Amino acid sequence: MNIVDNIKAQYDNMTRKQMELADFMLSDPNIMCFITLKELCLATKISEVTVLNACMAWGYDNYNDLKSAFRNYMSEYGKNLVECENAYSAPRVPRSELGNKSRYLMDILDREVSLLNEFGKSFDPEYYLEAAKVILDHKDIIICGRGISLQLAETISIRLATIGVSSVLVNTELNDSVHSALPMLCSKTLIISISFPDYYFVTSKFTEYAAMKKATIIAITDSEDSEISKMSNISLFTSSATPLFLNTLSAPMMLVNLLTSAVSIELNASRRKRRKSSDEYSSLFTR
Repeated sequence: MNIVDNIKAQYDNMTRKQMELADFMLSDPNIMCFITLKELCLATKISEVTVLNACMAWGYDNYNDLKSAFRNYMSEYGKNLVECENAYSAPRVPRSELGNKSRYLMDILDREVSLLNEFGKSFDPEYYLEAAKVILDHKDIIICGRGISLQLAETISIRLATIGVSSVLVNTELNDSVHSALPMLCSKTLIISISFPDYYFVTSKFTEYAAMKKATIIAITDSEDSEISKMSNISLFTSSATPLFLNTLSAPMMLVNLLTSAVSIELNASRRKRRKSSDEYSSLFTR
């Protein structure tokens, strides 16, 4: 029996405090994969002793054992969700478009060009340069995503590495990848969270937990309505819609190119400024 069903089965026989604790856990099983004992006690206003007693009453040796059970549950839930999300058929071309395949392909091209034009019109170079400064101000950088968002994350990580900026890449579809990054999350960490339709729920939850830990968050997504945008300090937007598939990489990849280019520009400007200061100081000794 999984932990959610186990807690539900014992609910009627719980004490009032145990019921309050169970309500909190069942309301958001995913957060139980991340939250520490201290944070849980603060969130529920229930003592550590009561939490530990509840763990044992429900059949778990300690709090870590209970967290492990929640991780197993969410891992299985995530697999099932991914299977459902991936259970769609190949893209179907509208029958009305098959009469003129060339024209339909040109329509798709026009859509791609339109996306790039829309992005270009909304592009604010100063905002991207500010985002670049935020990236350079952080030593601990985590870049996360899933699917095409992971492809964008990988590109950013590789680009940053070529200019000497290290980062940790998190595939939010892999439980081990997510949990290995959790100890890094704190107020000194920068999260670059990337989420395009279908807005994978673990990416949102990982970003939410990072926000709880007071991490700085840069969101790369397609809309202000995106969950990660609501939790971010800086949001960078571009549309990714395309007729036959869920997303296109054209405009999002342009965004990534401009963001990483901005980081390179700011890094070079900073090095030049330091070099100028050093030269000015050295000149004092040649007078």
